[in-house]
Amino acid sequence: MPRSSSKFVDRKQQGDFVSQFIRQLKFKREDFRTIGSFGGFTSLIDLGNFAVSLNTDGVGTKVIIANEAERWDSIGIDCIAMNVNDALTAGAEPIAMVDYIALRETNQEVSRQLGMGFNVGAQISNITIVGGETSIIPELVKDMDVSGTTLGIVQKSQIVNGEKIRDGDVIFALQSSGLHSNGFTTVRSIIKDNEISLDSKFPGDTKKAVDVLLEPTRIYVREILDILNIVNIKGMANITGGGLKNMSRMKDMKYVIEDPFEPQNVFKQLMSMGGLEYKQMYETFNMGIGYVVVIDEESRIDFINTLRNRVQFKEIGHVENGSGIVIPKYETELTGYY
Repeated sequence: MPRSSSKFVDRKQQGDFVSQFIRQLKFKREDFRTIGSFGGFTSLIDLGNFAVSLNTDGVGTKVIIANEAERWDSIGIDCIAMNVNDALTAGAEPIAMVDYIALRETNQEVSRQLGMGFNVGAQISNITIVGGETSIIPELVKDMDVSGTTLGIVQKSQIVNGEKIRDGDVIFALQSSGLHSNGFTTVRSIIKDNEISLDSKFPGDTKKAVDVLLEPTRIYVREILDILNIVNIKGMANITGGGLKNMSRMKDMKYVIEDPFEPQNVFKQLMSMGGLEYKQMYETFNMGIGYVVVIDEESRIDFINTLRNRVQFKEIGHVENGSGIVIPKYETELTGYY
């Protein structure tokens, strides 16, 4: 089978862009404070006993596959998932969202299906979509961009920021539903180079390629909120762009992933067709690990009992003093975020 000259997003250049942008943000309003610094999954605003979380994200180039297949009913779910899962990492309960949809031209069927997906995602997350913006800009957009911003709330005493993560803590993972909404620049390159039709069976699967690629991003809101009420959670990471490197955003420690989830077939096939190494896969995709939670050993039983029979999860490793993410099974080591 042909090998792919996969197109990866240059994360170093992306990081340099973000750093340069942030350096210009010097003005701060004086009558309220933020909590924490740039670089987290969500931003927190100090409101006395409470903090408000704000974060924004989009579906990215997964939309291109939806457009090619003329199937947009899952894209709204993806958009909400990418945002609410980020908000959760600080211990915040997402409660509201505004969306932003940029289009080349209007299409009533696109509108209907997008709306259906947003409604399903809102119901799963228990949030209200309070408004948004639709922009028709053919001079700028040749396809479509779907993104949103989520507002959440958390008691300041219950903020999860990773500061208490220590050597010996336990790492649990909640399984992903598949690709989620990251790495699709690489995915589309591999699919194209290997001449895989969206209507054909995906290699090694009984499903069509379009069904595998457009599988909605899993939403973890209800499970994580329940755990937060019972377990002393020290850190959480939503495994999105950058793959397992997202774990380093919790705290600069060494995260040893001794027993990762077996990656779903979609990852194995992309790896084979693209001629990729495990390091490239784990720093681009979630590889079956959709969401990570760090707890102390004493909380293990409560964690397991709370999630039992609700979502696939497993203990995948532990924390050590040091830096980076290590996956001994695949002789893989990841450092930094960008």
